[in-house]
Amino acid sequence: MLRKMLIVSVALLGMGITGLVTYSYFFMQRSPEGLAELRQRAEQTALDRGRMIITFSRGQFIDKDAEVNPEITAPFPGYRAPDFAFPDLDGKIWQLSALRGKPVLLNFWATWCPPCRKEIPDLQAFHEQYGDRIVLLGINWAEEPEDVRAFMERYGATYTTLLDEDGKFFVRYRLTGLPTSYWIDEEGIIRGMWLGAMDLEDMVEGFRKTTRALDADADGSENDASAESP
Repeated sequence: MLRKMLIVSVALLGMGITGLVTYSYFFMQRSPEGLAELRQRAEQTALDRGRMIITFSRGQFIDKDAEVNPEITAPFPGYRAPDFAFPDLDGKIWQLSALRGKPVLLNFWATWCPPCRKEIPDLQAFHEQYGDRIVLLGINWAEEPEDVRAFMERYGATYTTLLDEDGKFFVRYRLTGLPTSYWIDEEGIIRGMWLGAMDLEDMVEGFRKTTRALDADADGSENDASAESP
């Protein structure tokens, strides 16, 4: 009997020690400052999520008045777009950072991609209507220039097409599918991204939410997707 009581006492003592260790690890080590830091971090996360405007099923956008992180380069909304320098179909080099002052619609695509082919007429319509205030750049993924040129001519597309000849920036932008598009503001900050084919309305609405490039004209009239081509 005495032996059983001793065993029970040792077991209870062990459980008590374990409980104290657990309590001290999860609670006693968390100072008020530590708890305040955790609370602040949670509030910041909630604030960051609140800045994201989920406007479409496949798109994420940050409002033009929301705070961003221009000192950090990353292929996500709210950060500076990774810079690049690619040749167009005539061999001219285009550098993204040299286009500051105008917003950019960046569209990664390939000729073998059915959704890419589907959106080309809308991209061309967007270029014809807003090309004087927004730069549209299509970046082709590692295909032969003559094949890309013939493809664009067949579709009647005249907007600038650049060649990522080794596919390096498809990796740099962490693409998970084609087409993928980015709305970049006048300061080079990504304000929106979209996975999949867009239509003209999607393109226009994205810029209305994320930049002032399509705000009302000085005379009070607005430019919209139904406006005549210049």
